[in-house]
Amino acid sequence: FSFMDFFLPGMIAMSAMTTSIFSAVEISSRYRETGIFRKLATTPLRRIEWILSRMLYLIFVSFIGMGVILVLGIALFDVKVIPDPLSLILVATTSMLFSGMGMILSRFVKDPETAGAAANAITFPMMFLSGSFFPLEQMPEFLRTIATVLPLTYVNNGLRDAMIMGEPQRAIMNTIIVVVLGVICLLVGAWITKWEED
Repeated sequence: FSFMDFFLPGMIAMSAMTTSIFSAVEISSRYRETGIFRKLATTPLRRIEWILSRMLYLIFVSFIGMGVILVLGIALFDVKVIPDPLSLILVATTSMLFSGMGMILSRFVKDPETAGAAANAITFPMMFLSGSFFPLEQMPEFLRTIATVLPLTYVNNGLRDAMIMGEPQRAIMNTIIVVVLGVICLLVGAWITKWEED
């Protein structure tokens, strides 16, 4: 495999992460500031329904990003990737995970101006410490230890196992970890998201 074969799944994972977390933080903080949440609280729409609709939208956007990256990688760099159902599930659960993380973060971000900075504080270290750009084996031992607690590490590993390594068993294990983290973040995000003012 070439470096681009290794690089492309990392870009798909990074795209799904940034799209989901930035959108969730920005929308939630803006809706709170402009009073849209107060208006939503007066409708029959439940919080979980709104959260699931946002999550489905972000999953759709993540799939579009994945498609664009794949087309460009195959057309311009002759990347040898095989998107399969497992990689699609992984991208969807990645979007769910970071959407939930964004909702949790937005509970503590009171204005849209600081929302981007708060999201950057989470995503920027993960981009470089989770193996998106280069193999974790090239990193010092203490950084590899940090990488094991970062969710993007399991997304990167799972996508590479599914799309280029042809190792579905390892991809399934990484997907299970992402699914569990995603469900936890989504439930916590739904629980702490409030439509009424504090």
